[in-house]
Amino acid sequence: MITSRKTNLGEPSEARRVYLTPRKLRRMVGNFCLFFGLSTVMSAQDLDNAPSNVLRHPGWNYGGQISGGSTVVQVSAPTFVTANRSISNFAVVLHSGRVLTREHGRGWICGTFEWDVSLIPVENFWVLGSHYTGGFEVFGPRWNFTNGRRTAVPFVGLSGGMLFSPHNFPPGGTARFNFTAAFDAGTHLFLRPRHSLDVGMRVQHVSNAYLGRLNPGVPLSLQLTLGYSWY
Repeated sequence: MITSRKTNLGEPSEARRVYLTPRKLRRMVGNFCLFFGLSTVMSAQDLDNAPSNVLRHPGWNYGGQISGGSTVVQVSAPTFVTANRSISNFAVVLHSGRVLTREHGRGWICGTFEWDVSLIPVENFWVLGSHYTGGFEVFGPRWNFTNGRRTAVPFVGLSGGMLFSPHNFPPGGTARFNFTAAFDAGTHLFLRPRHSLDVGMRVQHVSNAYLGRLNPGVPLSLQLTLGYSWY
């Protein structure tokens, strides 16, 4: 049999009375500490599983990119047929990189050191016609700014290599071989684990180092780059 006890409106029922004893207080504090501890562990695990962690320790990456731009500085000497002419370019690049270190440094400069090599099956230039070149870059130091980064990791780097063409480039009494030197900067955007979209810019100089009679080269060009990498 279930019975109920009637109470007056002015008298609180037994079911509504709350007693905060020292024992209950200790239990509440303990439960809060347990919840806080579990939340901290889960947060740390979430940071440990950040997509950008592949750049925080040694490992390989592979990818490709396209780039294109135009000269911001032109040669002006009248002995060069490309004097005062803008030179545009478009390139397809395949690259392989190796993160060589774990994180070093403090604050915003904290990061990892990487070395990249690239194969350039196509880099086409336009000045007084279209000029095909291809080549490689084996000098590729890079610094990844990984501190506190989860999905976007900025980087800066240098690149150096050679370009080969079937005819003299730039046109005139130059050479079919040119050396390249570039400064690269951009960001790896991690869309999912072990995959990143890479956006950036490149400042490039091209010169035949007087392997030919004339060396107008490509004094300074500014290019935008878009790539994709696997880790």
